[in-house]
Amino acid sequence: MIDSDKLAAQLKDPSSLLTNLDGREEYFKDATEESVRPTAVVLAQCEPDVIATVRFAHRAGMPVVGRGAGTGLSGGCVPDESSIVLSLEKMKKLEVNPARRLAICGPGVITKELMDVAAPHGLTYPPDPASYEECTLGGNIAENAGGLRCKRFGVTRDYIIGLKAVTADGSLIRTGIFAKHQGFNLQDVLIGSEGTLAIVTEIAVRLIPTPSTGSTILVAFDDPADAGRTVADITAAGIIPTVLEYIDGDAADCSNEYEKTDGLDRVGAILLIETSAEHRERQTATIRGFCESNRCSYLRHEDNPERASELWRIRRNLSKAVSEMAAIRYNEDVAVPVSRFMDLIAWVADMNATGPLRVNAFGHAGDGNLHVSFLSMSGDLAEKRLIHEGVEKLFRKTLELGGTLSGEHGIGKHKAPYLHWEFDEATVGAMKAVKSVLDPGKLLNPGKIFLD
Repeated sequence: MIDSDKLAAQLKDPSSLLTNLDGREEYFKDATEESVRPTAVVLAQCEPDVIATVRFAHRAGMPVVGRGAGTGLSGGCVPDESSIVLSLEKMKKLEVNPARRLAICGPGVITKELMDVAAPHGLTYPPDPASYEECTLGGNIAENAGGLRCKRFGVTRDYIIGLKAVTADGSLIRTGIFAKHQGFNLQDVLIGSEGTLAIVTEIAVRLIPTPSTGSTILVAFDDPADAGRTVADITAAGIIPTVLEYIDGDAADCSNEYEKTDGLDRVGAILLIETSAEHRERQTATIRGFCESNRCSYLRHEDNPERASELWRIRRNLSKAVSEMAAIRYNEDVAVPVSRFMDLIAWVADMNATGPLRVNAFGHAGDGNLHVSFLSMSGDLAEKRLIHEGVEKLFRKTLELGGTLSGEHGIGKHKAPYLHWEFDEATVGAMKAVKSVLDPGKLLNPGKIFLD
């Protein structure tokens, strides 16, 4: 039981504490299928609310699970029954400093909100997850999110220049520009730690001048291997396009049905590419040459910004489109060296063609990050077991190709049983040692990353 009166009295607005959770199911889960009802939810309004909640939980020995928009796909913010869910969605401070090319943000700021506020100053925040209209900066930091432009501009970690965060005992720590001295690089330890070490309350991000837009190229192939070979050719030539996305034929079919458009029927795979503006003509010509030599079946070159933005909107809706096609969807985000990307997509295509399940894939081909979806059309236990077997096969194949179990969604709850497949005992031990120092009671987001 929770002493709700005592906790509510410590919050800026006592009504921020929710103990009647009927109709509040959005706080029980992320974007996966698993849902667990927690003991309570706190809708934090400010940093003191976070500190008060964590201190209360620390004294009571209760777990705390921080969350943003819940767009994650690893079970990363799924609570347990004894926990307090600490939602940061209302902490939306957003101040842009054009002269210093930075912004100070709350963890509840939506990624696109930051981009929109920075744009009139000729600045932008480059990391752009496909869910950028929904996902929060706090969640991006928890997972070190990438995005469509990550090959050229980098990922979340590359743009964070300061953090404030609350540790498991309610202490407030500062890194980067919020600290007087740099000391140990705690910032990089916190980024990508999935809310297991501290709860971020304030973020300083680096902004860059808004880059000019290049050409958009949509290319279709009959054989997914030809698309993968094109990706390898582009990379080997030293070309770094702004965006290089891969969509397999089955995922394209899902998009056509979701968008209610004819689209491109019966393709093996699609590449969606944006060249850099600085090298538009040279990159476009070279990429076109690679596509043609790899037997592309369709090529569309688009310089009109409105028509190009429609193509990118469809790409950003792709995850929703795939989810709509099945009773249950399991999505895994593995990554391999770009030189092995063609091997992985060929393997997934073969699994879809010869196996008992519908399986498709799309992702950030520029850095070898592939989102593989296992679809259960019935939702029954037999198909769920087949999905579990398929996921394990995918993980083994990814590691065999020299890859990693997560490109950007994190280990979370669902990949924790497989952590030891990728990391040796000494490395996992070092991770756990860091956790034991910052959270000795294992109260922050328990059951994530590590099984114990």
